[in-house]
Amino acid sequence: MFKHIKKFILPAAAVVMLSSCSDFLDRNSLVGLSEGDYWKSEDDAIKGANTLYAANKEFTNSIVFYGMMDDFTDISYQSFATGLTTGLFPANAAFYQTSWGIFYKGIFRANTILTKVPEIPMSEAMKNRVLGEAKFFRAYFYFKLWDYFGAVPLYEHAMNVDEAYNARATEKEVYDLIVKDLTEAYAMLPETYDQSNKGRATKWAALAMRGKAHLWAKENEKAAADFKEVMDKSDRRLLGDFHTLFRVAGNNNTEVLFDVQYIAEQGHGIATDRNYGNARGATTGSQRTRPTPKLVNAFEMADGSKFDFNNYKNAQGGTFNPNNAADWRDEASVRKLFENRDPRLHKSVIVPWSTFVGRGGVEFLYRFPVVASDATAYVPVWTNGSYAWRKFVETGSVYTLQDNMPQNFPLIRLADVMLMYAEAKNEALGSPDQSVYDAVDAVRARAGMPKLPKGLNKETMRERIRQERMVELAGEGQRYSDIRRWKIAKSVVDGVWMTEFTGVNIRQRGFPDHYYLWPIPQAERDLNPKLTQNPGWQ
Repeated sequence: MFKHIKKFILPAAAVVMLSSCSDFLDRNSLVGLSEGDYWKSEDDAIKGANTLYAANKEFTNSIVFYGMMDDFTDISYQSFATGLTTGLFPANAAFYQTSWGIFYKGIFRANTILTKVPEIPMSEAMKNRVLGEAKFFRAYFYFKLWDYFGAVPLYEHAMNVDEAYNARATEKEVYDLIVKDLTEAYAMLPETYDQSNKGRATKWAALAMRGKAHLWAKENEKAAADFKEVMDKSDRRLLGDFHTLFRVAGNNNTEVLFDVQYIAEQGHGIATDRNYGNARGATTGSQRTRPTPKLVNAFEMADGSKFDFNNYKNAQGGTFNPNNAADWRDEASVRKLFENRDPRLHKSVIVPWSTFVGRGGVEFLYRFPVVASDATAYVPVWTNGSYAWRKFVETGSVYTLQDNMPQNFPLIRLADVMLMYAEAKNEALGSPDQSVYDAVDAVRARAGMPKLPKGLNKETMRERIRQERMVELAGEGQRYSDIRRWKIAKSVVDGVWMTEFTGVNIRQRGFPDHYYLWPIPQAERDLNPKLTQNPGWQ
């Protein structure tokens, strides 16, 4: 892990710390960022590359504050009302402006590196690496812009103010630049790093991102080829224990291809424990984000059959009504409800009558109804019938800085790549071949789940892959992009109520037709008249 990225601040004129696209449009000149004594040495180049990781970390920090993007889907929700969950976010919301600004800030930094580093006298190997990192991140930030905003302006060099008023390129032009940059990054980046540089982008991260761009563009054969190369040739392997992936103990594990690195130091950690965590944790979390009953009910039975309340018999052999609070007070029946389920359920979510090792190393039991007066009882922040995340919530009392957990956040991991391979290959073929089954079955096997049934056609395999992505990647922010690119977001989100597990309504969700793309921030349109608005946001 390269710790200097965590604490490093670029000096004087070379600082590329632009808070938004509008900030750099207000400057007299951007060329001034390269003046003085900077961009002269190999060390300058390396430190310049570090600012790319800092920009990426800035966005991850902001979406963790929002409880991850999954809160805008059907599998988790914000405890507090926000416009992206209710369908009432205005086009001038700061969230859109902040995200746009972070991505273009990162792009400007990458462009500055690509302009200045080729002229620096330094080792060719290091020069290639730094330029490869810049290519990777420029593509990555453009991918995020493309995913959320659609067609956006393209800038391929560090520009003066009078050059920063481009019109929106076509989506195809954005995609083409992403693929070009990632192809070049793949050729320039190393396969691995030494311990002091863990966390930097590798050629495998570039290839996985190129495959992802192809998948988003529905270039399924190209996507499958890239994902297969990552699966076959990289050193990445599925980690044996699923839960360890989302704890500090799992940092820099064998499965993650690219993540955001954190350390236990004020200002350099991540706020997962506050936003995902609970009242019994060492950092006293707020449970800003909570899993939905839909997610919990989506975890299959251990034998691979679907969980269905209509097929469930309570401890007395009778029916169980999940919308009747009295049924949830029957301990034996509730315990039985969560027995013999996909093991990922208990490694992802804290359910009633399960345990959680929290503050002081105490094992707390989630009794329901909640017994707050019991010193050994698990007490969620929301006590009327709430599931809670176990993913990204550290156990015990080793780490106590509430907003600064040293927990790396995975952005691309091998299980995701394997499921994207299965999706791309299935879509490219008339019916799924054995390689599609093998990829999904490997992810299920790691979880302790049986293989998929044979004889699935293209459509039924598609649904199984989507189901697998839902439960495997829950809480990691991937589903928000998935349901939008699959064009199912409106059907699974709009008008649906957020509920307690007892069926009590909390807040109605909203996903208008125009939510498939975010609005071009109004502040940017005020500065650049060439920026047209996305449909529905005018």
